[in-house]
Amino acid sequence: MSRRRGWMFFALGIVLALGTGVMVFLFLQNQTVSIEQRSRDEAFARYAPPPTMAVPVAARPLDPGVTISAADYIMKDFPLDLVPLSAITDTKQLENNVLVRPVGQGETFQANQFLGKQALSISQQIKKGSVLFAFPIVDLMTKSNIIREGDHIDLYITLPLKGQTADTSTDQTAQPTSVPEQDLGSATALTMQNIEVFKVLYDTAGQSDTQQASASAPSALLCIVTPQDAAVLKYAKDSGGVIDFTLRSPVDTEPFDVPSIDKFEFSRRFLKQQQ
Repeated sequence: MSRRRGWMFFALGIVLALGTGVMVFLFLQNQTVSIEQRSRDEAFARYAPPPTMAVPVAARPLDPGVTISAADYIMKDFPLDLVPLSAITDTKQLENNVLVRPVGQGETFQANQFLGKQALSISQQIKKGSVLFAFPIVDLMTKSNIIREGDHIDLYITLPLKGQTADTSTDQTAQPTSVPEQDLGSATALTMQNIEVFKVLYDTAGQSDTQQASASAPSALLCIVTPQDAAVLKYAKDSGGVIDFTLRSPVDTEPFDVPSIDKFEFSRRFLKQQQ
């Protein structure tokens, strides 16, 4: 009986020892977890991520000539101290603007990458497929200094007409002779329409700052035209004809149907025949 009681106390002691060991292990484990959590919290508080700003970046590589829409950019968080000073942060400044420089995927946008923005060279402000043509001031309209940048003008030109009379000779054996050109008068035509004025140039050479600030006579117009229209302007300028510009209304964007007129048409339409 005493031996059985001894074994019972021995077994109970083992159970208590095991229970105590488990409790100590759990206690120490909890303490370790608490210390590690506290360390992580302190480290997070000490090394918390810096404040960020959402900045639009290119969603894919974008080439010059692209008109930016909402599909061309995504928003990306940047630490405040890593946001470029020149980066555009407002998406309203992006949409419907035309790129003049390529933008890589994930790159921020800058004002000097867009058509017509400040700090761009003149060449970056020219529309794709167009060129700038400098046309000297030659007519009263442009000399009057009322044309401004962004206006649209039409070009009229009057040129002398030359011709030859038909050879009515029936002698086929006769040697051909040169027939002098006859003066057929002149003709006026609406040659080019809706020319955009990019800039009005003024001759300020040798003038003081005060004189330059005052109204000066314009010396030339910088016009945005296609290369084909530039050839027409070049010919008109060098032809020796009389050139006049007319100023368009901003609401008139369609071509005018204006037939050319010469002295015969002018007489037929406006001069009465002598009886």
